[in-house]
Amino acid sequence: MKNILWSLVFFLFTAGICSAQTVLYFPQFVDGTQDRNSVVWATVLGVTNPAAPSTPAATGTITLTKDNGAPMNVTLFDINTGAIGNTFQLAGGQTKVFASASVVDIMGPQPLNTGFATVTSNLPVAGFLFFQDYGPYGTNPKTGQLIAEAAVLSATPLMRQETGVVQYTPQGTSTAIAVANPGTATANITFQLLDNNGNQIGSLVMRALAPNNHTAFFVPDLFPNVPPTLFGGSLRITSDTPLVSTGLFFQGNLFASLPIIPLP
Repeated sequence: MKNILWSLVFFLFTAGICSAQTVLYFPQFVDGTQDRNSVVWATVLGVTNPAAPSTPAATGTITLTKDNGAPMNVTLFDINTGAIGNTFQLAGGQTKVFASASVVDIMGPQPLNTGFATVTSNLPVAGFLFFQDYGPYGTNPKTGQLIAEAAVLSATPLMRQETGVVQYTPQGTSTAIAVANPGTATANITFQLLDNNGNQIGSLVMRALAPNNHTAFFVPDLFPNVPPTLFGGSLRITSDTPLVSTGLFFQGNLFASLPIIPLP
């Protein structure tokens, strides 16, 4: 098991709390590698019952979904017991932390899977998630050193939302957006790129996202005309059905998540 304790200490304080709901959505979940010479992605997800100690247990399930809506075949490990599973039963004050297969060295190289995670519970729970990338396996039996990691906050389904955008091609700086449709109807999505003065850059971009599907784009994939020089602005996302999303900021091998802002 990789050394992730310091990460847990930090991300426990950035947990997404569900005070009146029984469902948490995390719009980005990734595990595996394209091949032995590519970086290895992994995800850690935790669930905690914020109620007073010794109060009734919250019982629930973690569901992982691939980009195309199919179940994601990624093994989850309970880092406290080593047990395999995607369910939890947590009395008040208790926490359970799950690690995806690629966090566990004994599993070896896993195929790359991307999508989103859904936590369902019979009582209100809080959740936290962070994803990581490691050096490639190469000829070794284990992954290389940790390169970077970032939190993904639980997301509320919204029909109007935005995230910040920073682009600077010469330094490999780029912003991406990950979007999941947890609903039962196809989402018709409009993306609008604005500069720092609120001026629209390029034309509106339309995309359709089927029910229970997930997708991710770098901003230049959607807007090829984004200036290659230093650019700051925002990306607005509107849809005819509620979506969950997170912004992702990349600079070389480092990355971070960006908050989603609800729009009126």
